[in-house]
Amino acid sequence: MRLMFFKAMAASASRAAIFLCVGFGLFSLTGPAAAIFSDDEARRAIIDLRARLETLESRLTDRIAELERNLQASSRTQLQLLNENERLRSEVARLRGSVEEANQNLNTGKSQQKDLYGDLDQRLKQIEPVLVTIDKTSIEVSRGEKTRFDEVRDALKAGDFAKTVTASDAFQQAYPYSRLSPDVLLIKGSAFYADKNYKAAIAARQEFLDRYPNHPARPQVTLNLAAAQAESGNPNTARGILEGLIKAYPNSPAATDAKERLKSLRPGAAAKPTPKAAPSK
Repeated sequence: MRLMFFKAMAASASRAAIFLCVGFGLFSLTGPAAAIFSDDEARRAIIDLRARLETLESRLTDRIAELERNLQASSRTQLQLLNENERLRSEVARLRGSVEEANQNLNTGKSQQKDLYGDLDQRLKQIEPVLVTIDKTSIEVSRGEKTRFDEVRDALKAGDFAKTVTASDAFQQAYPYSRLSPDVLLIKGSAFYADKNYKAAIAARQEFLDRYPNHPARPQVTLNLAAAQAESGNPNTARGILEGLIKAYPNSPAATDAKERLKSLRPGAAAKPTPKAAPSK
């Protein structure tokens, strides 16, 4: 059933692209439109649009194939992928509607035709994926996700911790299954810690450890969790977390830091660790 679903969606995206290209091809053969498309500028615009649509169709097909492979990962991932697929299908449907509207208005003049082309170009930009780089790793997301994620990072860089938390919550509400969700949660925990809201920092970091057991940032987050516990006046709890970190990730840089912090951590007295901030590049 899932395989048929994604193949059907790929076929739907393909038909949208083919419909647009064939539609503009037919217009070049009719009377009123022939006058418009004799203009070199209009022809170049149409050729560019066709190329963009072909590229979009190829990307959509590749993305759907990737989503199908990832469906085996977890139930959370399955929901995320289904949401992304529905979003892509919706955008393609909107694009088809815009093409039909362009077909009805091509004979009104070259000026209006250019305006419609510009509108279609903007719609394509909204659904074309973009890259976000975090710790030298590039992640492909939608433009909307990148815009919201940049708001979260910029707020933390500016030292506006309240805004960072608000922006993080807004991101999670808008994109609950985004591939950037782990990094947003890391930034949120760092904002709480920097604002000395250690109880909230502990909750955010524990949530990360519970939700992402295989994330590469897990050792560092564990170290940060111990720091928040120490600052909260729970040195014994912090000690246990640090010892567990050393056993679980003995060769990690975080384990090296944990050994140093254990030396200064005494029962009944909180240490003064300075945990590394969450990824914010």
